[in-house]
Amino acid sequence: MGEPATNAGREQTILDAASALFTHYGYDKTTVEDIAQQAGVAKGTIYLHFRSKDDLFSALIAREAHRVAERSFALIDADPEGVTIYTIFRYGWQAMQENPLLRAVYVRDRRVLGDYVRRLASLPQFSQMVSLSGEFIQHFQRLGLIRNDLDPDALLYVLTSFRYGLLVGDAVVPLSRTNVEAVGEVVSRLLASGIGPQGDRAKSEEGLRILREIYAKGLEFMRANGRQVPKDSNPGSETT
Repeated sequence: MGEPATNAGREQTILDAASALFTHYGYDKTTVEDIAQQAGVAKGTIYLHFRSKDDLFSALIAREAHRVAERSFALIDADPEGVTIYTIFRYGWQAMQENPLLRAVYVRDRRVLGDYVRRLASLPQFSQMVSLSGEFIQHFQRLGLIRNDLDPDALLYVLTSFRYGLLVGDAVVPLSRTNVEAVGEVVSRLLASGIGPQGDRAKSEEGLRILREIYAKGLEFMRANGRQVPKDSNPGSETT
């Protein structure tokens, strides 16, 4: 029974090495040999776990997406407000801000992703990360979670641009002038006052119940797709 755990641990070591190299040097400039050297394993060992560099990178994105989902879920669970549209947006951004590789994936950073950027759309983890859609916004409007006097497609564009801007804003206004938590608080307040529902509190409470169910299913989706991270190696706290 010891060998699977050893293999799993070695796979995580390889993924850790790949993450550091891809983030620092970029996908195109990083070779399998570089990853093997960084991980302290033979080059052939890499191919025992992954068919190719592409397969390794896909597995790495799956792992990091899982970690970001778990991290955001833990942050939401610790917030007295619980699951709301605003805490999902806030902590999803915060968790991604803390993960340089996933942030690069979301903004399609060609310096990090290189040629791989063209293949992102086919990954289930990528589609899950950008799962905001006009239909979802309309659904939330019907549930009383978002103002229903706003055009859903226009709101989709604004929220997507807002999240993108938050992820790249550090290049213009360094986060060192403030901190992620403070920015997140401002984001939550702006969204709540700008797109929050007006009146009909009972309807909103029912909407929150459904939203929690949707969010839980989304987390299960992240757990079910791609290579999974051993529970004890997850940097976020586990909640059920």
